[in-house]
Amino acid sequence: MSTADVVIIGAGFAGAATAYQLTRRGVRNVLVLEREAVAGVHASGRNAALAFQVLSDSAEARLAVEGARFIADPPEGFTALALLRRTGSLLVADTAGVAQLHRSARAAAALGLGCQVIGVDDAVRRVPALARAPFAAAFWNPYDGVVDIHELLQGYLAAARSAGARIEYRCSVTGMRLEGGRVSALETAHGRVETRCVINAAGAWAGDVSEFAGIGTQTVAPRRRHLFQTVADVPVGRDWPFVWHNDLDVYFRPEGDGLLMSPCDATPHPPREPVVDGAAAQLLAEKIARAFPALATVRVASAWCCLRTFVRDERFVIGRDPDVDGLVWVAALGGHGMTTSPAVGRLGAAAVLGEASAELDYFSPARLRH
Repeated sequence: MSTADVVIIGAGFAGAATAYQLTRRGVRNVLVLEREAVAGVHASGRNAALAFQVLSDSAEARLAVEGARFIADPPEGFTALALLRRTGSLLVADTAGVAQLHRSARAAAALGLGCQVIGVDDAVRRVPALARAPFAAAFWNPYDGVVDIHELLQGYLAAARSAGARIEYRCSVTGMRLEGGRVSALETAHGRVETRCVINAAGAWAGDVSEFAGIGTQTVAPRRRHLFQTVADVPVGRDWPFVWHNDLDVYFRPEGDGLLMSPCDATPHPPREPVVDGAAAQLLAEKIARAFPALATVRVASAWCCLRTFVRDERFVIGRDPDVDGLVWVAALGGHGMTTSPAVGRLGAAAVLGEASAELDYFSPARLRH
Protein backbone atom coordinates (compact mmCIF):
# COMPACT_ATOMS: atom_id res chain seq x y z
CA MET A 1 0.00 0.00 0.00
CA SER A 2 1.20 3.53 -0.83
CA THR A 3 -0.08 7.00 -0.11
CA ALA A 4 -0.29 10.26 -2.01
CA ASP A 5 -1.81 13.66 -1.41
CA VAL A 6 -3.10 13.72 -4.98
CA VAL A 7 -3.46 10.85 -7.44
CA ILE A 8 -3.88 11.73 -11.11
CA ILE A 9 -5.38 9.05 -13.36
CA GLY A 10 -3.87 9.49 -16.81
CA ALA A 11 -0.53 10.87 -18.06
CA GLY A 12 -1.89 12.50 -21.20
CA PHE A 13 -2.05 16.27 -21.60
CA ALA A 14 -4.83 16.73 -19.03
CA GLY A 15 -3.07 14.76 -16.30
CA ALA A 16 0.50 15.79 -17.13
CA ALA A 17 -0.31 19.52 -17.25
CA THR A 18 -2.24 19.30 -13.98
CA ALA A 19 0.67 17.50 -12.32
CA TYR A 20 3.00 20.20 -13.62
CA GLN A 21 0.83 23.04 -12.32
CA LEU A 22 0.29 21.36 -8.94
CA THR A 23 3.99 20.86 -8.34
CA ARG A 24 4.69 24.45 -9.40
CA ARG A 25 2.33 25.49 -6.62
CA GLY A 26 4.14 23.45 -4.01
CA VAL A 27 2.18 20.19 -3.97
CA ARG A 28 4.88 17.52 -3.85
CA ASN A 29 3.24 14.18 -3.01
CA VAL A 30 1.61 13.75 -6.40
CA LEU A 31 1.23 10.32 -8.00
CA VAL A 32 0.38 9.98 -11.71
CA LEU A 33 -0.99 6.60 -12.78
CA GLU A 34 -0.76 5.67 -16.47
CA ARG A 35 -2.20 2.41 -17.75
CA GLU A 36 0.14 2.27 -20.76
CA ALA A 37 3.90 1.62 -20.83
CA VAL A 38 4.59 5.23 -21.89
CA ALA A 39 2.70 8.50 -21.88
CA GLY A 40 0.91 9.73 -24.97
CA VAL A 41 -0.15 6.38 -26.41
CA HIS A 42 -3.69 7.56 -27.11
CA ALA A 43 -5.13 10.96 -28.11
CA SER A 44 -2.28 12.98 -26.59
CA GLY A 45 0.22 11.30 -28.91
CA ARG A 46 -1.93 10.67 -31.98
CA ASN A 47 -3.46 14.06 -32.70
CA ALA A 48 -2.65 16.38 -35.59
CA ALA A 49 -0.66 18.75 -33.33
CA LEU A 50 -2.66 21.79 -34.43
CA ALA A 51 -2.46 24.82 -32.15
CA PHE A 52 -5.92 26.14 -33.01
CA GLN A 53 -7.05 29.07 -30.88
CA VAL A 54 -10.27 30.69 -32.10
CA LEU A 55 -12.60 28.01 -30.78
CA SER A 56 -16.38 28.29 -30.99
CA ASP A 57 -16.74 28.38 -27.19
CA SER A 58 -15.33 31.74 -26.04
CA ALA A 59 -14.24 30.44 -22.61
CA GLU A 60 -12.38 27.54 -24.21
CA ALA A 61 -10.87 29.95 -26.75
CA ARG A 62 -9.40 32.00 -23.91
CA LEU A 63 -7.81 28.83 -22.54
CA ALA A 64 -6.43 28.06 -26.01
CA VAL A 65 -4.86 31.51 -26.34
CA GLU A 66 -3.32 31.18 -22.88
CA GLY A 67 -2.04 27.75 -23.79
CA ALA A 68 -0.57 28.81 -27.12
CA ARG A 69 1.33 31.65 -25.43
CA PHE A 70 2.84 29.18 -22.96
CA ILE A 71 3.75 26.76 -25.73
CA ALA A 72 5.32 29.52 -27.81
CA ASP A 73 7.36 30.80 -24.88
CA PRO A 74 7.62 28.16 -22.12
CA PRO A 75 9.42 28.83 -18.82
CA GLU A 76 13.18 28.57 -18.85
CA GLY A 77 14.33 24.97 -18.55
CA PHE A 78 10.99 23.48 -19.61
CA THR A 79 12.42 22.22 -22.90
CA ALA A 80 15.54 22.56 -25.01
CA LEU A 81 13.52 22.55 -28.24
CA ALA A 82 11.09 24.98 -29.81
CA LEU A 83 7.58 23.68 -29.15
CA LEU A 84 5.51 25.78 -31.57
CA ARG A 85 6.10 26.33 -35.26
CA ARG A 86 3.88 29.28 -36.13
CA THR A 87 2.67 28.36 -39.60
CA GLY A 88 -0.69 30.10 -39.22
CA SER A 89 -4.05 28.67 -40.22
CA LEU A 90 -6.58 29.23 -42.97
CA LEU A 91 -10.26 28.46 -42.46
CA VAL A 92 -12.01 28.60 -45.81
CA ALA A 93 -15.73 28.82 -46.48
CA ASP A 94 -18.16 29.23 -49.36
CA THR A 95 -20.43 32.25 -49.69
CA ALA A 96 -22.91 31.02 -47.09
CA GLY A 97 -20.11 30.60 -44.54
CA VAL A 98 -18.39 33.97 -44.98
CA ALA A 99 -20.45 35.53 -42.19
CA GLN A 100 -19.06 32.91 -39.82
CA LEU A 101 -15.52 33.81 -40.88
CA HIS A 102 -16.20 37.44 -39.96
CA ARG A 103 -17.59 36.33 -36.61
CA SER A 104 -14.34 34.44 -36.07
CA ALA A 105 -12.39 37.60 -36.88
CA ARG A 106 -14.38 39.54 -34.29
CA ALA A 107 -13.86 36.77 -31.75
CA ALA A 108 -10.13 36.81 -32.48
CA ALA A 109 -9.99 40.56 -31.90
CA ALA A 110 -11.69 40.07 -28.52
CA LEU A 111 -8.98 37.53 -27.69
CA GLY A 112 -6.23 40.00 -28.62
CA LEU A 113 -5.32 38.24 -31.88
CA GLY A 114 -4.77 40.25 -35.03
CA CYS A 115 -6.55 38.01 -37.55
CA GLN A 116 -8.40 38.89 -40.73
CA VAL A 117 -10.70 37.62 -43.44
CA ILE A 118 -8.86 37.47 -46.76
CA GLY A 119 -9.94 36.87 -50.35
CA VAL A 120 -9.52 33.84 -52.56
CA ASP A 121 -6.48 35.16 -54.42
CA ASP A 122 -4.62 35.90 -51.19
CA ALA A 123 -5.43 32.47 -49.81
CA VAL A 124 -4.30 30.71 -53.00
CA ARG A 125 -1.08 32.71 -52.94
CA ARG A 126 -0.37 31.33 -49.48
CA VAL A 127 -1.41 27.77 -50.39
CA PRO A 128 -1.40 27.09 -54.17
CA ALA A 129 -3.18 23.77 -53.59
CA LEU A 130 -6.33 25.81 -52.91
CA ALA A 131 -6.60 26.60 -56.61
CA ARG A 132 -10.04 25.55 -57.90
CA ALA A 133 -11.28 24.94 -54.35
CA PRO A 134 -14.92 25.97 -53.74
CA PHE A 135 -14.57 28.83 -51.30
CA ALA A 136 -15.35 32.53 -51.25
CA ALA A 137 -13.06 33.77 -48.48
CA ALA A 138 -10.71 32.59 -45.75
CA PHE A 139 -10.06 33.44 -42.12
CA TRP A 140 -6.31 33.92 -41.66
CA ASN A 141 -4.82 33.45 -38.19
CA PRO A 142 -1.04 33.95 -38.20
CA TYR A 143 -0.77 32.89 -34.53
CA ASP A 144 -1.83 29.27 -34.98
CA GLY A 145 0.66 26.56 -35.83
CA VAL A 146 2.00 23.08 -35.27
CA VAL A 147 3.26 21.80 -31.91
CA ASP A 148 5.89 19.24 -31.00
CA ILE A 149 3.36 17.28 -28.98
CA HIS A 150 5.79 14.69 -27.62
CA GLU A 151 8.25 17.31 -26.39
CA LEU A 152 5.42 19.29 -24.77
CA LEU A 153 4.02 16.24 -22.99
CA GLN A 154 7.42 15.12 -21.78
CA GLY A 155 8.17 18.67 -20.64
CA TYR A 156 5.20 18.58 -18.27
CA LEU A 157 6.08 15.15 -16.92
CA ALA A 158 9.79 15.85 -16.50
CA ALA A 159 9.14 19.12 -14.67
CA ALA A 160 6.57 17.49 -12.39
CA ARG A 161 8.90 14.59 -11.65
CA SER A 162 11.80 16.91 -10.85
CA ALA A 163 9.54 18.72 -8.38
CA GLY A 164 8.69 15.51 -6.54
CA ALA A 165 5.83 13.89 -8.46
CA ARG A 166 5.92 10.15 -9.09
CA ILE A 167 4.75 8.51 -12.31
CA GLU A 168 3.80 4.84 -12.46
CA TYR A 169 3.33 3.24 -15.87
CA ARG A 170 1.48 0.02 -16.71
CA CYS A 171 -0.74 0.78 -13.73
CA SER A 172 -4.46 0.63 -14.43
CA VAL A 173 -7.07 1.68 -11.88
CA THR A 174 -9.51 -1.09 -10.93
CA GLY A 175 -11.63 0.57 -8.27
CA MET A 176 -12.19 3.50 -5.94
CA ARG A 177 -12.93 3.38 -2.23
CA LEU A 178 -15.20 5.95 -0.57
CA GLU A 179 -15.79 6.63 3.10
CA GLY A 180 -18.73 8.83 3.97
CA GLY A 181 -18.97 10.14 0.43
CA ARG A 182 -15.27 11.00 0.29
CA VAL A 183 -12.43 9.40 -1.65
CA SER A 184 -10.22 7.34 0.63
CA ALA A 185 -8.24 5.07 -1.72
CA LEU A 186 -7.78 3.73 -5.22
CA GLU A 187 -7.37 0.09 -6.15
CA THR A 188 -4.78 -0.36 -8.89
CA ALA A 189 -2.88 -3.06 -10.71
CA HIS A 190 0.03 -2.28 -8.36
CA GLY A 191 -2.03 -2.38 -5.18
CA ARG A 192 -4.00 0.08 -3.10
CA VAL A 193 -3.13 3.78 -2.92
CA GLU A 194 -4.50 5.75 0.00
CA THR A 195 -5.40 9.29 -0.99
CA ARG A 196 -7.92 12.02 -0.25
CA CYS A 197 -7.86 13.48 -3.76
CA VAL A 198 -8.22 11.78 -7.15
CA ILE A 199 -8.05 13.65 -10.46
CA ASN A 200 -10.00 12.05 -13.28
CA ALA A 201 -7.81 12.84 -16.29
CA ALA A 202 -8.39 9.49 -17.96
CA GLY A 203 -9.41 10.77 -21.39
CA ALA A 204 -11.68 8.31 -23.18
CA TRP A 205 -11.76 6.25 -19.99
CA ALA A 206 -13.01 9.12 -17.80
CA GLY A 207 -16.45 7.56 -17.73
CA ASP A 208 -14.99 4.37 -16.31
CA VAL A 209 -13.39 6.35 -13.47
CA SER A 210 -16.70 8.01 -12.61
CA GLU A 211 -18.30 4.57 -12.60
CA PHE A 212 -15.71 3.51 -10.01
CA ALA A 213 -16.88 6.47 -7.94
CA GLY A 214 -20.46 5.23 -8.15
CA ILE A 215 -21.86 8.20 -10.10
CA GLY A 216 -22.27 6.67 -13.57
CA THR A 217 -20.43 7.75 -16.70
CA GLN A 218 -21.77 11.35 -16.46
CA THR A 219 -22.45 11.37 -20.23
CA VAL A 220 -18.76 10.90 -21.12
CA ALA A 221 -18.74 9.83 -24.77
CA PRO A 222 -15.56 9.09 -26.79
CA ARG A 223 -15.63 9.63 -30.56
CA ARG A 224 -13.19 8.15 -33.03
CA ARG A 225 -11.30 10.35 -35.49
CA HIS A 226 -8.91 9.28 -38.25
CA LEU A 227 -5.72 10.85 -39.54
CA PHE A 228 -4.07 10.00 -42.84
CA GLN A 229 -0.51 10.63 -43.95
CA THR A 230 -0.70 11.12 -47.71
CA VAL A 231 1.57 11.47 -50.70
CA ALA A 232 0.62 14.39 -52.95
CA ASP A 233 1.13 14.76 -56.69
CA VAL A 234 1.43 18.54 -56.38
CA PRO A 235 4.33 20.45 -54.79
CA VAL A 236 3.85 20.87 -51.05
CA GLY A 237 5.28 23.85 -49.20
CA ARG A 238 6.51 22.86 -45.77
CA ASP A 239 5.78 26.37 -44.53
CA TRP A 240 2.10 26.25 -45.56
CA PRO A 241 -0.45 26.97 -42.85
CA PHE A 242 -2.90 24.25 -41.96
CA VAL A 243 -6.09 24.57 -43.97
CA TRP A 244 -9.59 23.71 -42.77
CA HIS A 245 -12.69 23.82 -44.99
CA ASN A 246 -15.40 25.05 -42.62
CA ASP A 247 -18.31 23.99 -44.83
CA LEU A 248 -17.14 20.45 -45.58
CA ASP A 249 -15.23 19.80 -42.33
CA VAL A 250 -11.96 18.42 -43.67
CA TYR A 251 -8.40 19.68 -43.16
CA PHE A 252 -4.78 19.19 -44.18
CA ARG A 253 -1.34 20.39 -43.19
CA PRO A 254 2.18 19.70 -44.47
CA GLU A 255 3.92 16.77 -42.82
CA GLY A 256 7.24 15.48 -44.12
CA ASP A 257 7.11 15.38 -47.90
CA GLY A 258 3.33 15.00 -47.98
CA LEU A 259 0.16 16.11 -46.28
CA LEU A 260 -1.48 15.04 -43.05
CA MET A 261 -5.25 14.96 -43.58
CA SER A 262 -8.42 14.25 -41.65
CA PRO A 263 -12.05 13.87 -42.74
CA CYS A 264 -13.06 15.10 -39.25
CA ASP A 265 -15.07 11.96 -38.57
CA ALA A 266 -16.62 11.75 -35.11
CA THR A 267 -18.00 8.25 -34.72
CA PRO A 268 -19.19 7.23 -31.23
CA HIS A 269 -16.83 4.57 -29.90
CA PRO A 270 -16.52 2.67 -26.63
CA PRO A 271 -13.52 3.42 -24.38
CA ARG A 272 -11.09 0.94 -25.85
CA GLU A 273 -8.25 0.92 -28.37
CA PRO A 274 -9.73 2.08 -31.71
CA VAL A 275 -8.85 0.43 -35.00
CA VAL A 276 -8.72 2.06 -38.42
CA ASP A 277 -11.95 1.81 -40.39
CA GLY A 278 -11.51 1.62 -44.15
CA ALA A 279 -14.67 3.65 -44.62
CA ALA A 280 -12.86 6.69 -43.21
CA ALA A 281 -10.43 6.65 -46.15
CA GLN A 282 -13.36 6.72 -48.54
CA LEU A 283 -14.91 9.59 -46.58
CA LEU A 284 -11.62 11.48 -46.81
CA ALA A 285 -11.42 10.92 -50.57
CA GLU A 286 -14.96 12.19 -51.06
CA LYS A 287 -14.42 15.28 -48.94
CA ILE A 288 -11.05 16.15 -50.47
CA ALA A 289 -12.47 15.85 -54.00
CA ARG A 290 -15.17 18.36 -53.09
CA ALA A 291 -13.17 20.69 -50.85
CA PHE A 292 -9.72 20.71 -52.47
CA PRO A 293 -9.94 19.40 -56.07
CA ALA A 294 -6.22 20.02 -56.71
CA LEU A 295 -5.48 17.39 -54.04
CA ALA A 296 -7.97 14.79 -55.23
CA THR A 297 -5.19 12.44 -56.39
CA VAL A 298 -3.38 12.20 -53.04
CA ARG A 299 -2.51 8.64 -52.01
CA VAL A 300 -2.75 7.34 -48.46
CA ALA A 301 0.61 6.20 -47.09
CA SER A 302 -0.51 5.41 -43.54
CA ALA A 303 -3.52 5.83 -41.27
CA TRP A 304 -4.30 5.87 -37.58
CA CYS A 305 -7.08 6.97 -35.27
CA CYS A 306 -7.67 8.12 -31.72
CA LEU A 307 -10.55 8.85 -29.38
CA ARG A 308 -11.61 12.43 -28.68
CA THR A 309 -13.79 12.70 -25.59
CA PHE A 310 -16.91 14.80 -24.97
CA VAL A 311 -19.85 15.13 -22.64
CA ARG A 312 -23.38 15.94 -23.80
CA ASP A 313 -22.94 19.73 -23.98
CA GLU A 314 -19.43 19.39 -25.53
CA ARG A 315 -17.94 21.71 -22.91
CA PHE A 316 -14.76 20.88 -20.97
CA VAL A 317 -15.29 19.28 -17.56
CA ILE A 318 -12.89 20.75 -14.98
CA GLY A 319 -13.48 21.03 -11.26
CA ARG A 320 -14.60 19.32 -8.08
CA ASP A 321 -17.28 16.70 -8.34
CA PRO A 322 -20.43 17.89 -6.49
CA ASP A 323 -21.28 14.45 -5.09
CA VAL A 324 -17.93 12.78 -4.36
CA ASP A 325 -15.67 14.75 -2.06
CA GLY A 326 -12.07 14.52 -3.22
CA LEU A 327 -12.86 13.70 -6.87
CA VAL A 328 -11.68 16.35 -9.33
CA TRP A 329 -12.41 16.27 -13.06
CA VAL A 330 -10.00 17.34 -15.82
CA ALA A 331 -11.66 15.64 -18.75
CA ALA A 332 -13.77 15.81 -21.92
CA LEU A 333 -11.44 18.21 -23.70
CA GLY A 334 -12.90 17.30 -27.09
CA GLY A 335 -9.71 17.30 -29.13
CA HIS A 336 -8.43 20.63 -27.76
CA GLY A 337 -6.44 19.23 -24.84
CA MET A 338 -3.02 19.87 -26.33
CA THR A 339 -3.45 23.58 -27.08
CA THR A 340 -5.34 24.36 -23.89
CA SER A 341 -3.23 22.13 -21.63
CA PRO A 342 -1.30 24.88 -19.79
CA ALA A 343 -4.55 26.63 -18.85
CA VAL A 344 -6.45 23.39 -18.21
CA GLY A 345 -3.68 22.29 -15.85
CA ARG A 346 -3.87 25.64 -14.09
CA LEU A 347 -7.60 25.21 -13.53
CA GLY A 348 -7.20 21.60 -12.44
CA ALA A 349 -4.63 22.62 -9.85
CA ALA A 350 -6.85 25.47 -8.64
CA ALA A 351 -9.75 23.04 -8.18
CA VAL A 352 -7.58 20.67 -6.15
CA LEU A 353 -6.47 23.56 -3.93
CA GLY A 354 -10.07 24.57 -3.29
CA GLU A 355 -10.02 27.85 -5.18
CA ALA A 356 -13.13 29.35 -6.74
CA SER A 357 -13.48 31.28 -10.00
CA ALA A 358 -15.94 32.04 -12.76
CA GLU A 359 -13.89 29.79 -15.03
CA LEU A 360 -14.28 26.80 -12.72
CA ASP A 361 -17.99 27.53 -12.34
CA TYR A 362 -18.37 27.44 -16.12
CA PHE A 363 -16.55 24.13 -16.55
CA SER A 364 -17.85 22.53 -13.34
CA PRO A 365 -19.00 18.89 -13.49
CA ALA A 366 -22.01 19.94 -11.40
CA ARG A 367 -23.86 20.86 -14.60
CA LEU A 368 -23.81 17.21 -15.68
CA ARG A 369 -26.23 16.32 -12.86
CA HIS A 370 -29.05 18.41 -14.35
